[in-house]
Amino acid sequence: MFAFFYFTSCSILLLVAETLLRSAGLTVPLLGFFFPAAAFLISPRMALCFALVTGIAMDFVLGYAVPWDGILLPLLTLPAIFLHGKRPSSDVLEFLLGAMIPPVMAVPHIWTVLTTPDAFASLMMSCLVGALLFPLMSLLVARSAARLKIGASGDGKGGA
Repeated sequence: MFAFFYFTSCSILLLVAETLLRSAGLTVPLLGFFFPAAAFLISPRMALCFALVTGIAMDFVLGYAVPWDGILLPLLTLPAIFLHGKRPSSDVLEFLLGAMIPPVMAVPHIWTVLTTPDAFASLMMSCLVGALLFPLMSLLVARSAARLKIGASGDGKGGA
């Protein structure tokens, strides 16, 4: 039960933050960092469901005609289903995973990104921020899950 409230509160908070950042012109996929980390450490099924719902909500709030975030956020969460409860063997893998999330989220807009120098520079900056932010997000999710005793780090209480 705690896992549901944890996912709900984190999803809403990150949805608002990412929406504000995107409306300001900054593309930092906070939800794209949260859901794979939460699927690794807490509950892959719950992370997948929340990724789908939150992605569709993000597209609705931003006014996109095609629900790209509703498609891409669950896709980012799928590999974590097979790695649930396991930590990457090195920090370099976490940095690489964090650097790969922004290009995946930019796939629907790839033509614009590749033809506009400003958009390409913005994508590269997002990759750099992602490489630094994903390990931090993973650590934050692990610590909060351990404190709340949910998921793989908390004896299975409250996790799905």
